[in-house]
Amino acid sequence: MTYSEMLKTAISNTDLSLSKICTKINQYGFNLNKGYLSKLQNGKKPPASDKVNLILSEVLKIDHLELRAAAYREKLPQDVLEKLKQASNSA
Repeated sequence: MTYSEMLKTAISNTDLSLSKICTKINQYGFNLNKGYLSKLQNGKKPPASDKVNLILSEVLKIDHLELRAAAYREKLPQDVLEKLKQASNSA
């Protein structure tokens, strides 16, 4: 599952609007707006930073490691990702 799919699923599983999610995130000291959150869940923006993902996972009640792992898979250059896959297959 991609980062945006994971985020979209988590958002749809809550009873919260994007605005309410952003309000909760803003309580953690991050100024996040619903336009940015919408772009994240629709794959129109690259995955958010670790700090934002940690708070998103807290607000959306999802596993922060899974969300961060999905973000890293998309952020890592393809050659590095392939090297990591090779290393894990040989271990």
